[in-house]
Amino acid sequence: MNIIKQVLTGHKNGLSVRKMAEMYSMSPTTVQRYLTMASEDSLGLDSLIILEDPELNHRFNGGNPAYCDERFEDFKKRLPHFEKELTKKHMTTSLLWEEYRKDVPNGYGLTQFRYHLKQNTAAVKPSTVLKMLHQPAGKMYIDFAGDKLSYVDMETGEIVPVETFAGVLPYSGYTFITCIPSQGIEHFLGAVDAAIRFFEGAPRILVPDNLRSAVKSFDKWSPGLTDGLNDLATHYGCCAQPARVRRPKDKALVEDAVHKSYKRIYAPLRNRTFHSLQELNGAIAELLEKYNSRRMQGCDYSRIERFLAVENPELLPLPPERYQMKRHAVLTVAPNSFIQLGRERHHYSVPCRLISNKVEVVFTDTQVRIFHNGNCIATHMRSFKQGGYTWVKEHLPSQTQAYYDYSPQYFIDKGAKYGSMVEHVLRELFSATDKPAEVYYRSAQGILALARETEPEIFLLACKISVQYGKCNYPFINNLVKSKCQGYLALQGKDTQAQESALSLHANVRGAEAYK
Repeated sequence: MNIIKQVLTGHKNGLSVRKMAEMYSMSPTTVQRYLTMASEDSLGLDSLIILEDPELNHRFNGGNPAYCDERFEDFKKRLPHFEKELTKKHMTTSLLWEEYRKDVPNGYGLTQFRYHLKQNTAAVKPSTVLKMLHQPAGKMYIDFAGDKLSYVDMETGEIVPVETFAGVLPYSGYTFITCIPSQGIEHFLGAVDAAIRFFEGAPRILVPDNLRSAVKSFDKWSPGLTDGLNDLATHYGCCAQPARVRRPKDKALVEDAVHKSYKRIYAPLRNRTFHSLQELNGAIAELLEKYNSRRMQGCDYSRIERFLAVENPELLPLPPERYQMKRHAVLTVAPNSFIQLGRERHHYSVPCRLISNKVEVVFTDTQVRIFHNGNCIATHMRSFKQGGYTWVKEHLPSQTQAYYDYSPQYFIDKGAKYGSMVEHVLRELFSATDKPAEVYYRSAQGILALARETEPEIFLLACKISVQYGKCNYPFINNLVKSKCQGYLALQGKDTQAQESALSLHANVRGAEAYK
């Protein structure tokens, strides 16, 4: 029981001052002082006895106001001026105190001046950072270190600076650190994805700093997030909420992690030389494991122990596929029913009915999806072949589809419909290996055109002659057809009947007898 309450209870029970002093090992003067204060208190003895100990102690030992002198009253009047002056650039409390002492020679010394100034600042701007308010898997704080690490390019010998990314789960303090080439959105989102995979689950809220890769429009109450960060958060089933601008306490733990990374990672690597980003990150991973396994100050557990025991089970499960950054583009379909995409200028087909229309393209590193009026009208696997073409046959115009059907066998099969001799000519045409087969497509088309437009007897004889002379090509066959093979027949010494039998095509065709 509180000693004051014991004295008051003993007095109520009729004990003398001397007796209570002996019982409680106190001075009789102190006992008498407590009884005198109780008799003067407006609450009365019974009400004082039932008070809680802190209230009772305050009523009896509260003392007098500490700063009731004129100096403190004058100081309070000057506080608004002090606060205003301290917001100015290069102003310090020492300089402010010197100006104060010029106005008030008998005022507070520097130590007391700073004490009262700090007390006022702490009361006006209290901290809202409470470690135990964090919920397991509630947030992941994201930030970049101010100082940069680097590696040496093996080919050029150039020192390449890199950005150090840090992600922290505040409940356990479990930390992820890696280096990336830049703070650009592709590298930034890749690092966030790597952090989530490192933690083996996603938090409910991602809390990045206000960098441009995360925030596209800055607003105190409702900042606009980049499409990439929104897509990533949606992919992992969480949301993003940037920290307030110029409010480092909003992300105090990640700021602390960055500060500690200088000591635990930067310092041990200061005398080492790396020749690739992968090599640098390998060294960081080793030191990071040691950092997360160290016992935290004032705790009997490490970050990873607390993470595995409490926070890991609360993280959102990972989806089967890793996040891939989505990019958006609005393009016009070319007359050949293709769009051209990316730095590699690769072409992807679109249904030919949309030629000259604008389409919206959403693409990742592995997939290209094309939309028109909100409907997905084409999906392709992403290709990085410079200037190449990726198409679906049904997307192309009919004449183009026919062109893509062309092959040596296609023409040979077409020729077979006119007889084995025509088939043999086309096989011989495509038997050449000095040039690609595509070179002979037009010649094959010409031969088939002759087959359609010429009398069968003349055409078949021309084909037979071309095989005999080993000149299975369109120009040779075309010349034979135009001359109706007269030159060949004359050389063979055929009689008139044979000629008429072979060339009984028109009534005005005359044989050798007409010229005797």
